[in-house]
Formats: sequence, C-alpha cells, structure tokens
Amino acid sequence: MEPILPLSIIDFPEDVQLCIISFLHQLELEAFASTSKKYFDLCNNDERLWFLKCSHRWGSQTQIKNWGGGKISYRNLFRLLNQYEKLIGCWIYDYISAGYSKLVLFEWGPFYITGNRVLPSQHRGYDVIKKPFLWITATSDGQMLNYLDRDETLSLTEKDLFREDSEKLRGTELILADIDLSENRCLWLRENRQFSEFRKLVHAGNGGEEYEIVYRSPPDGLMIQIKEILASKAGVRDIPLSKKERRTERQREREKLQDVRRWRSQRFQKITNHSATPSRPLQGLWKGIGPNEMLNLYLVSYGERFDSIYGEIVGNSSRFLITHDSVFTSRASAFTESPISSEEEHTYSTRTHLRPIVGDEYLDVSRMFYAISPLFSYHGFDDGRLWLYADGTFGFGFLGGNYIVDVKPLLKNGHLLDAIA
Repeated sequence: MEPILPLSIIDFPEDVQLCIISFLHQLELEAFASTSKKYFDLCNNDERLWFLKCSHRWGSQTQIKNWGGGKISYRNLFRLLNQYEKLIGCWIYDYISAGYSKLVLFEWGPFYITGNRVLPSQHRGYDVIKKPFLWITATSDGQMLNYLDRDETLSLTEKDLFREDSEKLRGTELILADIDLSENRCLWLRENRQFSEFRKLVHAGNGGEEYEIVYRSPPDGLMIQIKEILASKAGVRDIPLSKKERRTERQREREKLQDVRRWRSQRFQKITNHSATPSRPLQGLWKGIGPNEMLNLYLVSYGERFDSIYGEIVGNSSRFLITHDSVFTSRASAFTESPISSEEEHTYSTRTHLRPIVGDEYLDVSRMFYAISPLFSYHGFDDGRLWLYADGTFGFGFLGGNYIVDVKPLLKNGHLLDAIA
C-alpha cells in the first residue's frame, strides 16, 4: 500500500489558499510572501486577501466595505482597525471632577467607532443614557479622523459621517481630536490645535487678512475641504490696506483667538474586568438605586496582589463626582456561605430594599461578605455587609443605616442594558 502524502498548500485551489493565508499574522505573511513571486502577488492583493483579513477580523462588528467612503484600501483599513479596536469597551474618565459620570463606552458603528458617555437617568429607574461625543472615521487615503463634540449636543447620522464634506462635519461645534493609546491601557484625548486654529481663523471672516498664522498644513485628507473654505472666505480688496490698518486687523484677530474656549485634554483608563466571573462574583460594572433614591453606577474591582474588594461610584444622576468616590471595601476571603447565622439573617431581613425586585430567588442569599465603608465617603466610617444573591447579583448595606442597595449588571456581552437615547 502506497503511503498517503500530506497535502501542500499548492495543491489547494487559489480561493482556498487565500482563505488560509488570510489567517496569518503580519510576520508570517511577510515570510510566506517571500517564498515565490506568485505568493508575493497573492499576499499583496488588496481586493482579495486584505478584504478577507478585514472580514474575518471585524466583518461581524462593522461594515468593512463602507469605511473611508468605500474608497480606502483594505490593507490600510486593516492597519487602522488593528490599532483602534483596542478602544472597544469601557473606560474610566481619570480627572478630579468628571461631572455626573466617569464612564465611557466605545463601540463599533457601521463604518466608524463611537465614544459614548454613560450616564444614569433621572427617571428613578434602571435606565441609563448613552450620549455620543466622539466619532472615529477613516479617510479614503488611510488616515483616521476623530470628530469630537465639545459640548455633547450634536447627533451625527450615518449620512453625515459617510461624506467628509458633510455640512455638519464642517461646523464649528465639532473639533478634530488626536487619540493617543499607550501600552498600559491608558487613553489620551487631545484637541488637534493645528487644525482648530486654522478653522477658527477661517470662520472669523477676516476679509483680506493673510493666513500667516497657519504654520503647518492640516491632515492631507482635509486639504480639499480647506481649499474650498479658503476660496469661499478669502476676499479681494480693491484698495490695499495701510500698515496701520493691517496691524489693527491682526490685533483684532489675536483677540478673537484668545477669546475662543480651549478644550481640556482628557485621560481615560481601560476597565479590563467589567463583568463578574465564578471566582470573582462581585466584580464588574453595576447599577442600583442609592440612598438618595437616584440611580448610581458602581465599579467593583478585585485587588491583584491583595485579598481585597473595592467598590466605587462611577456615575451619579444627582451630583458631580470626585476622583475617588468610594462606597465600600471588603476582603475576598472574608465571607460566609449560606445558610448564614440567625444574627446575620436578622441584620439582613430587618432592612429595606431600596428597589425591591419581585421573586424569592433574587433575594435568596448564597454568600455574605463583611465590608466597611471607607473614611471620607458619604456613608461615613461604618461596618457593612455584601449579600450575594442566588441569581448572581448582590446587595450591600451598612449597620448604621436601615437599607440595602440592590444592584443589577450594567452590561451584558459588552452591550449596555436598559439603554436609552
């Protein structure tokens, strides 16, 4: 009996070869392309190989063919999405005063990535508000454009974002932002000063003023738009300006630019563990009605080195947050399995659930953790308890109060629950 020889990749049809090659990493692809001229051409085929690579990686999450107005090369698109997919997920706004919420969610759109503020609603329910403030798109020549709504009042549609020359994208309410992703899961969001100064000067309507204040060109993808704006705004005077008039106009322009409000750079930290696991049942992002009878958003984290559990408020519908808005701390090993003692049962049963849920299973305690309320928190320093329920949710309360805050998951499979526009 003759031995069965293993098949080589050259024995497969070209479509099958492309499918196999599309799963190779960059270094593997470069090595494979050097084996022959045929495979060099195949590995550089944009419409076939690089489209397949994009489709395998992100085809179920976004519309590959519509990025960059449908004109961007798939090789460039793969390079951009490979970098910016790190944004997808939840981030915490890292600043001493973050407004009503420190939570930001980045998610895929049809041909862009959207950054959303996640805010607790004021309807005294579990609804949360998803408020877009950043849109990340690609130009046809392979550059990223990050449109930032400084005042968070605009609502861009797919039609607005599909065309780079859209009227809304030209509006002064939007600014271009630079995104800096560091390796330690940190994100910096900064205003693109270069383009912002250019646009402020153009929209000032300065007649015959020279555009000497623009020292460098904006991104290449915007050159056509800039030329159109210059052509429509720059007029021609019949009578030349005197030196005194020119100095006066330049001084006025400087004053206008100084009056323009600057947008402060923002720093975000990635939340890597936003859902509970069997070994860390309290971990993740939660929402619950607090003692002020308004919805709060909570982040519960487990210490990597120490046997600790840390809970903090990351969203509040009634007051501004500070950097460290702690709620409770506990030890991961300091718990009691059900059934709990009669004394602890009395502690639990005599307290009021601020938002009771119908159903005995929800209130069935499977595990109880001992906790304290950190000093300087709004609870004061107090002993507390964390009650893990049979359905995987939990509640917490303090001996100095007569209530239990019952919380529900904020996310499921990376998507917000009970989200409203």
